[in-house]
Amino acid sequence: MADFRQFYGINLPLEAGDEDCTRWAMLWHALPRESRTARRQSPALEWSEGEYMLNQAVYYLRLLAWRQCTKDGQKGRRAPQPPKTPGERADAERRRANAERSRGEIDRILGIPEGGV
Repeated sequence: MADFRQFYGINLPLEAGDEDCTRWAMLWHALPRESRTARRQSPALEWSEGEYMLNQAVYYLRLLAWRQCTKDGQKGRRAPQPPKTPGERADAERRRANAERSRGEIDRILGIPEGGV
């Protein structure tokens, strides 16, 4: 596992005993947020705290410019949306994938033939 090599300087053997697995589980849990494993498990960790703060600064600058420089802003309509974070994008992708998987079942229940109407 590359994260173990990078962050702990150890190579995992191909075969392990129970004691090894317990130790590896503790090390796995303690991997830093920069590790590939942590980012894979939680897409929100793709950005650092600084990147989240920068994202908010960009959004509020857009909002300020919209408010002061556009007719829509002066009337309070069609405000800019904040940029999506990695966690929000991953959630949206997961919901889309779930909907796609469920579509066939829903179509079958409703009696819609494959490929649509």
